[in-house]
Amino acid sequence: MGNKPRLRCAAALAAIMALETALPAQRTAENAVTMSADAFGTSIGIESTGIYSDNDTRGFSPFKAGNVRFDGIYFDPIGQPAGRLRESTTIRVGFAAETYPFQAPTGIVDYRLRPFSTKGGLSISYTRWPFGGHFIENDARIPVIKDRLTITGGPTLSWLKNTDGSAFRRKGFVVRPIWRFANGGEMSLFAGFGTFYHNVGHPLVVTTGAFLPNFPAKRRFLGQSWTKGRNHDDQHGFTLRTPLTDRLSLRGGLFYVVGDKHSGFSEIYAVLNQAGLSSHRVIADPAEDIRSLSGEAQIALLLGNATWQHRLIAGFRGRHRTTESGGSDVRDLGTAIYGIPDLEPRPVFNFSRPNHGEISQSAFELGYIGKLGDYGSLNLGLLRGRYRATSRAGRTGIVTRSASDDWLYSARAGINLSHHVSAYIGTQRGLEDSGTAPESATNRNEQLPATRSTQYEAGLRLKLDGGQQFVMSAFRISKPYFSFDPANIFAPVGQVRHRGIEMSLSGHFLTPRLNIVAGAVALQPRVSGLARDLGLVGTRPTGTPSLTAKLDANYRTDIFGGLTPTLSITYTGKRAVSARPFAALGGRQLMVPGALFVDIGARQRFKIGRTPASLRAVMLNAFDKETWKVVGPNTLYVDERRRLSLVLAVDL
Repeated sequence: MGNKPRLRCAAALAAIMALETALPAQRTAENAVTMSADAFGTSIGIESTGIYSDNDTRGFSPFKAGNVRFDGIYFDPIGQPAGRLRESTTIRVGFAAETYPFQAPTGIVDYRLRPFSTKGGLSISYTRWPFGGHFIENDARIPVIKDRLTITGGPTLSWLKNTDGSAFRRKGFVVRPIWRFANGGEMSLFAGFGTFYHNVGHPLVVTTGAFLPNFPAKRRFLGQSWTKGRNHDDQHGFTLRTPLTDRLSLRGGLFYVVGDKHSGFSEIYAVLNQAGLSSHRVIADPAEDIRSLSGEAQIALLLGNATWQHRLIAGFRGRHRTTESGGSDVRDLGTAIYGIPDLEPRPVFNFSRPNHGEISQSAFELGYIGKLGDYGSLNLGLLRGRYRATSRAGRTGIVTRSASDDWLYSARAGINLSHHVSAYIGTQRGLEDSGTAPESATNRNEQLPATRSTQYEAGLRLKLDGGQQFVMSAFRISKPYFSFDPANIFAPVGQVRHRGIEMSLSGHFLTPRLNIVAGAVALQPRVSGLARDLGLVGTRPTGTPSLTAKLDANYRTDIFGGLTPTLSITYTGKRAVSARPFAALGGRQLMVPGALFVDIGARQRFKIGRTPASLRAVMLNAFDKETWKVVGPNTLYVDERRRLSLVLAVDL
């Protein structure tokens, strides 16, 4: 083999391993709209675009499903990774997952870690959060050994307040040293520490009839002053990406996450009639521990040349999670009128022994990703999965076990129909987590069993010479459906199927000054099974809208050297609230009406002396639309109302 093919292979390998370096290290340059390749979900800092997020993609939550990656490496999440670790978040579905190995049925949340920096600096941002809150972030970049060792990280301090009076305070710190090898590979360690020390949750509303409650007054807190939870979360990890030869590369990581709860509360109003008469109760949780050790290692062999590339991948991933739940004390506070504070003295709580659960899951991986010249691509993945779960009831000591050994797969073929048009077709079968039971369930916060999920999808993409891109995809996802059984236990009661069509339009339009990211997804979510046949649940899964659309736009002017007005318009269609249908509604489920939200803002980059700075102002929900957020069957809380956010960032 000559030197040129070797150099081409090495260059292609280096490009694959360093995709995240395309993003800027400076906070003042962050702009989610201009950095979004499509409208399927991108987050930069505290800004986001697109119709999907890590908790809502194609009607499901890839975060709860466990489809989370750190720089492409499998990671078992307990809580959200520290913001000081993440450079960006991208939802990998459709064309965005074209070269991503081992794809998942409900999409992949791709967290990109902050990159190696050859230049020192400090970025400081101050966010004036709505309703008097604040959010302070510091990002340090400290080169220790030139082109070899740099340290990134910094502290955060936040006090975030919401429309319904819920709030939390958090302090945290992240440090991440990164070592760069002479061959271009990188090794990093990170440690993140965080404490929620004033965690006042949303007062929850449980619907009991065929009606929605009246909205309470804005900023009127309906909870108790003593329901302040406290949580501690630590995130530690190790990542490695390096070429072994000009054709062989290694990528892997090991992560240890702690999500301990020192105390926790849920306040619930079960609304009995349209006048707001409610059964009022508080649920207090004892101290509970959640720990997870997870990781993955992959070896990739690159064959072919710059035109015909073949990547063979072999790997192993695994996790071991321990979870405590239950042991709670439920206190009936009597009746109250929802919307009027019902203040009660703090009782002395009596907790029982919590339930203890353990999950061990692993998979051997074999994959192939090929770029077949200008004709198209092929992406194949095969996993042999092993799943073991044990649960011990705290009250009775009864132990239950579950186990499965599955062949899981992903297959995708892409074809370039012309220089501008490409298409793909694919399918995936996975074993995915189901999250935890909602706070209003008898088995609240219990880790739910993993379930088999299947997806079929196909799509078409049009790329124009000006950089504009249009994408349209169709998909069908099937998995077990969880809802309340007659004992109010959140458990599988049937099957749910989502059929949908999604669209994305992105790029510059009419003028290079105008950047637009617009998308929509039309869903047909349906529930089937015995519970549906018996009328215990309806045809619609709760909380899933049939239509979601979003448009984000920036227009750069010459005013003040680049003042950029921004606009974001989001429409969320009607969603089912009740799990079961009501005769009073003609055999239909109770629904939350669709809602349109408009955010109006502006950004301005400038300099303080020679120091780059930026100011971002946004009026969120500018027309003060009232609506409910559906968080589980029959369970809601008040969505956010009109509020102002100001962000000042400085790069020193």
